[in-house]
Amino acid sequence: MKKYNLVIITPDQLRADYLGCYGHPSIGTKHIDSLAAEGVRFENMYCAAPLCGPSRCSFATSTYFSEHNHRNYWSTISPKVPNLVTSLKKAGYRTGMFGKNHLFTYSELNKVWDSLDEICLGNYDGHPAYKKAYSSFTLEEDHPFNITGRLTEEAIHFMEETRDRPYLLWVNYQDPHPAYCCPKPYDTMFDPKEIELSPRVTAYEKEKQPVRNEVFRVHSQMEACSGEELRRAMAHYMGQIRYVDDSVGRIMEYLKESGGKRETVVLFFSDHGELLGDYGMTHKNPTFYECLSHIPAILVHPEGKWRGLSFEGLTEEVDLAPTLLELLGVEIPPTMTGTSWAAALDKGDTTGKETILCEAGGGCPTWKQPIEGFTITAPHAPTSFGAGAMIRRGSLKLSIYGDDRCELYDLDSDPYELHNLYEEPEFRKAREELTLLLLKRVMSVKVRDIGKLTWDYEAYPYDVRFEPLENTGEALQDIRASGDYG
Repeated sequence: MKKYNLVIITPDQLRADYLGCYGHPSIGTKHIDSLAAEGVRFENMYCAAPLCGPSRCSFATSTYFSEHNHRNYWSTISPKVPNLVTSLKKAGYRTGMFGKNHLFTYSELNKVWDSLDEICLGNYDGHPAYKKAYSSFTLEEDHPFNITGRLTEEAIHFMEETRDRPYLLWVNYQDPHPAYCCPKPYDTMFDPKEIELSPRVTAYEKEKQPVRNEVFRVHSQMEACSGEELRRAMAHYMGQIRYVDDSVGRIMEYLKESGGKRETVVLFFSDHGELLGDYGMTHKNPTFYECLSHIPAILVHPEGKWRGLSFEGLTEEVDLAPTLLELLGVEIPPTMTGTSWAAALDKGDTTGKETILCEAGGGCPTWKQPIEGFTITAPHAPTSFGAGAMIRRGSLKLSIYGDDRCELYDLDSDPYELHNLYEEPEFRKAREELTLLLLKRVMSVKVRDIGKLTWDYEAYPYDVRFEPLENTGEALQDIRASGDYG
């Protein structure tokens, strides 16, 4: 029996609410919406961290932020750590990756990928029009930063030349991402004047938010961003999404025409979201608002299972790799902590998890005061300082920061997250319960129910219940068992 192929499409910094299938009224993402109609749409999936590198490390290894402990943009993980990609490679899959890495150690990429075009544009640094955190402009069609079309062509070529064996194709688009720029015709698809600003943009309570937000606003010069400039940035962000949507359409059209659609599992998901003016900020920072932590995730089964299914329960990014491996018939490494939803999906069970965990921030203290004269165009240090963690249970969402104001929101009554309930007396009991649950979850990131007392996996010699995830040292024999006490 031929194994299924796997195609993963990961745009960077795509908000869930900026897709038609997740409720956007005018974005017009017909190809991604078609994917959702053909498969299962995870309605309440959360990333492990609202930052690209840490999020992708969590996705591939199915481990939480606190365990792999890779905390910033440039974070990479050794491919020796059990992960989705090398698990498939060992199972005979040919592997191809096109776009930004933000995952594996760069010096070892050629050991992981059989076909590779790795390119990361940062924040379009170096383009003369990228001057502010909210800069938006038309990207020249022949500019080397215009790579979404190129990556799509390379992906199709990879599938074409790999028909004789199962493959893993991972397309990592830069779009949508600041700077807010896209080539024609996407730069004029949306009229800035017709874009209505969300209440999140101006109606937030600054004095009840984490201090890190105001520091970032000042450093990124957001006080100078006019409503017209923000709408233009939003229009270009939407154009970037349409560029991705058309590229998804090209990939799916190739699969359909080549006959590969019935042999290919397709996963579409984003590593995290984007502020896009919400709470007076752009880009992202170590906070956990829905626009940052709630991600789109769509999974399409080649045999048409789960067609049109909406998975409404809470799920986590770390659940995706185990689900894919089970679906593909490949062993799930015992090092992975996520839940495979394959069996639940077959039964139509969309209950999901009781809680989700999301984490962020470097280990340094939160920077509490803006630095006079200091400006940044992206959330680099000191914006990235200050550890925090978030838990959601039901409609309540608690964010605890090590040395900053904490937050509690009820998403049912306050979907825009404008009214921080953390200090409200009537929410004291809920706050205490969630704080304890969050503490237990963060303390338990290494918990793996392997169903037995001993760790005796020949292929995974290091008991990661005790050892670091990336332990590559020599496994020592238990001195008690050897009888040799020196």
